[in-house]
Amino acid sequence: MKIVFPVRFAAHHGAAVQTTSSEMTDSRMLLMCPQRRPPCAAPVALNLYLPDSFPPAAAMGRVGTAAGKPQSDGFWVDLVDAVRGVAERIEALMSLHAPRLNRSSPDGSATSPHRAAPRYPTSMPVTIGAGGALIAACARNISTSGMYVQTEANVPLGTLVTMRLALPDGDAPVGVQAKVIHRVLAGQPQMPWAEPGIGLQFVEGDDAFRARLDRQIKRLQIGPQNPRSRG
Repeated sequence: MKIVFPVRFAAHHGAAVQTTSSEMTDSRMLLMCPQRRPPCAAPVALNLYLPDSFPPAAAMGRVGTAAGKPQSDGFWVDLVDAVRGVAERIEALMSLHAPRLNRSSPDGSATSPHRAAPRYPTSMPVTIGAGGALIAACARNISTSGMYVQTEANVPLGTLVTMRLALPDGDAPVGVQAKVIHRVLAGQPQMPWAEPGIGLQFVEGDDAFRARLDRQIKRLQIGPQNPRSRG
């Protein structure tokens, strides 16, 4: 099942990486990580930010092999152990999302977008590094696993980019790597109402990135605070 949600992994004696999933079965998952993947058969500690109402799920995994064509920008992890209740959460997640995921896109060429996390409107300055160029743009929506950025820059699908997000928390912009998974061109006939831009999936960040992003998502969930009424 193709599904995207945040995942933290750490190999033995290795730094933790905050990334996202791409596919999942009841016993293994494909993690996006083009540059910092652990060696095959290496054990990894996992935190799965499953899109339910519970805290991240702790599990142990082992880097596996691809069932078919090797993955150029990720790796498979076989789940070998999990704390009590995690298997039931994964089963519930798959039962809930499978009927509405993996359906055909309008042109029949691919599966539909498979975001499990809700998106929130925003207007956040971002800087994108792609192909040696720096692109100043504005994010129009954001989730725990990615964002849509308004830009007319020509960044092809599948491109790995570096990003700096100017989160409105008073600190310096935070960095993360992302992959272009969606693109809307100006005047595209299928979506004439949409702003030109690119959809990005976060693929390599650190714990500071995840903590700051999660705080911003929580602020967006709460929404603007109503001013206190004056007596």
